[in-house]
Amino acid sequence: MLEVNGREPEPALRGRKDTVAIPVGTTMKIARRFDGPADPDTPYMYHCHLPAHEDHGMMGQFVVVEPGGQAGRPKAHEGH
Repeated sequence: MLEVNGREPEPALRGRKDTVAIPVGTTMKIARRFDGPADPDTPYMYHCHLPAHEDHGMMGQFVVVEPGGQAGRPKAHEGH
């Protein structure tokens, strides 16, 4: 967690987190290091735990690529 509403976060919010509650009207700036191998064909996902929010853009996928790389194509899953 880098910022909460443009300011340094309180001590409990500093450091690494895998889940963060974001109160209504709050903006947060986060940083995440991806230090494993980049795989342009395997996306990561992010989401909100409120279904209505997921329906309005708070759920998505992204890939991590090496500098200068491009996103690939996700592998097809059988039966989907």
